[in-house]
Amino acid sequence: MEYITEILPSGLKIAYFPDQSEVTYLGYGIGVGSRHENNREHGLAHFTEHMLFKGTGKRSAKQIIFRMEEVGADLNAFTTKEETFLYAAFSKRHLNRAMELMSDIVLHSAYPEKELQKEKEVIIDEINSYKDTPAELIYDEFENLLFKGRPLGHNILGTEQSVRRVQPASGRQFLAKHYRPDNMLLFVMGQVDFERLIEQASYYFPSKDPVPRREAVKRKPFVHPCGQTIRRRKDTYQHHTMIGNLAYAMNDKRRYALSLMTNILGGPGMNSQLNMLLREENGLVYNVEAGYTAYSDTGVFHIYYGCAKQNAAYTKKLVLEALEQFICRPLTEQELTAAKQQLKGQLAISNDNRENVFLSMGKSLMHFEHFNSLPELYLRIDSITADDIFEVAREVLNPARLLTLEYA
Repeated sequence: MEYITEILPSGLKIAYFPDQSEVTYLGYGIGVGSRHENNREHGLAHFTEHMLFKGTGKRSAKQIIFRMEEVGADLNAFTTKEETFLYAAFSKRHLNRAMELMSDIVLHSAYPEKELQKEKEVIIDEINSYKDTPAELIYDEFENLLFKGRPLGHNILGTEQSVRRVQPASGRQFLAKHYRPDNMLLFVMGQVDFERLIEQASYYFPSKDPVPRREAVKRKPFVHPCGQTIRRRKDTYQHHTMIGNLAYAMNDKRRYALSLMTNILGGPGMNSQLNMLLREENGLVYNVEAGYTAYSDTGVFHIYYGCAKQNAAYTKKLVLEALEQFICRPLTEQELTAAKQQLKGQLAISNDNRENVFLSMGKSLMHFEHFNSLPELYLRIDSITADDIFEVAREVLNPARLLTLEYA
């Protein structure tokens, strides 16, 4: 997909993706997530995302809600470990309304005391709900163990104690530090006059002072786990297991081979190797999945499944044997061709969802200043060789490096 970019004197980056739909998408990507929090700010990136909707210098929470909802628009936000996104979908005729409201939200959030106290209870309820779902909780604990307590491993929601600590002053300080034009991307997809978009953005984000140079953060490299198995006692019917390892950063070319290997092992297709082995052939699990998450400087590969406690040892044995096959035997050309065809088909379906495409474009441009179109992704996939996957498997699936977390 073709796109146009611009950087304003204020430091705000702008990306426009022309599209002939009647619906326009407008989003702000802010370069702050849970990994950017200090020890006293645990959960503050997510809390701040919630507070964006709770009032500005000139609007109440109710006025923010009605401003877009009354024209049938959808306004939403979410926080990841490395970014916060605020975005809206609306009829193309309401671009000015969306632009004015959303710039007000990201620049002038008020962190009102009354709304803050209410939102604490909402988020604490969200945290407690999450704790009641071991299939989700295990992901966060696994990453915390894998990253050895460093901020990238922190739970995005924070803890009840850290949420209780949030005060208006700390929230406003967080906003002032991170919600700056030079730390934001404004991205738009739809039928828009790009020159008019630049004019509007320049009006809402004027350059008042020289943009200070943001110092690059120097981080220590992450250390691979050493074949650890950690068990937690949980009062659940199922035995939940997560097996995984550190993987490749989002700018590493090996990520394409790892993505294909992950899809073969435990992707969404019912014909994935682990689903066929554990569910279809042995009836041991309802769900098994493999996943790969790429961050700016590292990544995580994982396999998750839940099974009856009496079947835990046998199920784990089958999974480890399946992983060993990848280390011991390269894929045949027939297997490789079939796997590529499946992944390309899945990407085509995902690409048919405009919201997915829009958010993927925003995330990519925040980190790479480039977005791979579907044809470009096809070329990347077609270039993967059996040896590429074999080498990735020998590194990522090395049993001496795998970390296993079990809820028994």
